[in-house]
Amino acid sequence: MLNVALCSYGMSGKVFHAPLITAEPRLKLHTILQRNEPTALADYPNAKIVKSFDELIADPDIHLVVVNTPNEHHYPMTKAALLAGKHVVVEKPFTLSLAEGNELIALAQQQHRILSVFQNKRLESDHLDAKTIIESGSLGRIVEVEWHYDRYRTNITHKKWKEDNLPGSGTWFDLGIHMVDSMLCLFGKPNAVYADMRSLRRAEGSTDYFNTIFYYDDLRVILRSSTYVSEKSATVSIHGDKGSYLKFGQDVQESQMMRGIIPGMEGWAQPGDDNYGILHVHNNGEAQRTIIPGQRGYYEHYYHNIVDAISGTAPLAFLPQQSLLGVEVLLAAEESAKQQTLIRL
Repeated sequence: MLNVALCSYGMSGKVFHAPLITAEPRLKLHTILQRNEPTALADYPNAKIVKSFDELIADPDIHLVVVNTPNEHHYPMTKAALLAGKHVVVEKPFTLSLAEGNELIALAQQQHRILSVFQNKRLESDHLDAKTIIESGSLGRIVEVEWHYDRYRTNITHKKWKEDNLPGSGTWFDLGIHMVDSMLCLFGKPNAVYADMRSLRRAEGSTDYFNTIFYYDDLRVILRSSTYVSEKSATVSIHGDKGSYLKFGQDVQESQMMRGIIPGMEGWAQPGDDNYGILHVHNNGEAQRTIIPGQRGYYEHYYHNIVDAISGTAPLAFLPQQSLLGVEVLLAAEESAKQQTLIRL
């Protein structure tokens, strides 16, 4: 049994990490950092509540630390946890600079500890369905992919690391990282990027709109997001010389976990009727149009793999090097938007 400590009990801790940790039988949610009221005890009465990060990493009973704090704390807290001899899971984005990421990867290797980034969107139906279609070859030569992460949100929250114009803030680092990660997993590193980013809700705010074009040798990948989309279209559109695939709807796992439904419960991760794809291909001059139900996602595989990697029974699936490449791409796109020019990668 591996003891786990959570560095925060906000949305990510309460909705994602704590339930997924408790759903993995080889993990125990041992400690939760809450500097103010110990509200986590209402959900996890057997957990130990600490008020400081130093106290958390000093505990020899803790094996794995989950750094699920605001972005600017990812690097210092991950570094401190690794130096304390802990395995670490860190929320996305991995770090805010390439130098920080490279330092942490080297430190984890030096300490002989597992370091992984929680890229959970790889385990959702959008990514899984796109991967299946692309690998099937049914669309022939892929020439264009457009990926959307849109929502309608007019309010401004109190979270400075999401709303204020600070390094690593805004939807590009919050939502764009998911699409960038999927793009890199499916197609590898692009050759260049051209990006347009702005703040729609207030001029001085962080990015809440982006339209980025990534250039491959014979492929364009467009990643888009806006906070002013009240009627959503396809989340993923893939076009090739033999046809097209459009993916609609959203994965249910996040919404289920917000309602208290976790892995192992009835109906877990079962896609709704609105989660489907349309495959339109041309064979021998005839068009064939097929409706394909969305695949079931599996968030639970993340911590299952973490335990396997720590125990040495399986390789780590969510490597920090992959997420650091994502950081490189995020920063290049921001620079492109700033300079209003194409940036080579």
